[in-house]
Amino acid sequence: MAKYLLLGFFLFLGFTSTCQAQTGDSLKTQTGTHRYLLLSKTGTLMRFRIYPGETITFKRFKDEGLRTQTVLDIRGNSFYVEGLEVPLKDVEKIRLRNHTGGRKVANFAGLFLKTAGTIFTLVGAINTLTNLNDKADRQDGLQTMGTAVVLYAAGEGLHVLRKGTYTINEKWTLKVMEMY
Repeated sequence: MAKYLLLGFFLFLGFTSTCQAQTGDSLKTQTGTHRYLLLSKTGTLMRFRIYPGETITFKRFKDEGLRTQTVLDIRGNSFYVEGLEVPLKDVEKIRLRNHTGGRKVANFAGLFLKTAGTIFTLVGAINTLTNLNDKADRQDGLQTMGTAVVLYAAGEGLHVLRKGTYTINEKWTLKVMEMY
């Protein structure tokens, strides 16, 4: 009996409630409720989204260097950072950090190699300093330090790859996207 009452209740609600779907006219007058910047490569599926509240590193045509600030708002064809409206047509470059799997791996591997290089440099230095009389152990400590410095340099080289700089032109485009 309770099953039929529950089914009847749901049918009653289904017939009496009004439809909340949007009509074509209401879509034209409604503004986007969710906006973000879309950096995309023409002809491919490579896309990177930048939402309000995220940090953005950009360069305008009239600026000399890159500027890193937080995106406060996105309206029209521009985004707003602290005390500045930046039209999209004035943006020359965008730099993104750790947005692809390869760059995340490069960041982790670079950090790992730099840490290992630092630790093994200390181990080699301690081995060299504690074995001043024994030439073979001292030579092993110097080789350990040399290899560790190479590890540190490789980690520093991988850290260079963790950021990607994209020039806004016909290959890379920057747009404001709106979701309703």
